[in-house]
Amino acid sequence: MDGDQIAQIKNELKEQGYTIYVYSYPPAMYFPEHKHEYPKLHVVLSGSLKITLPDREVILNEGERIEIDADIPHTAEVLGETPLICVDAAKRPK
Repeated sequence: MDGDQIAQIKNELKEQGYTIYVYSYPPAMYFPEHKHEYPKLHVVLSGSLKITLPDREVILNEGERIEIDADIPHTAEVLGETPLICVDAAKRPK
């Protein structure tokens, strides 16, 4: 994914009211079960991410996204041998 595509994604999400963060995580990074008080959107910019929700497992690759509603327990794991770079967007209450 090139810089223009990343900028377009970030601008689109900001226009929709999201607060945007871009993170990089190492291979095999694991996030134990947790939940958020607000909806979150993850967009994979490079690498692969597995999200495990109560009713399904989702594997995201470059350019794919998932929105997780508030208060939904989930785990996350970086897959493969390359770092994950992703947009973490949140709609926090004001």
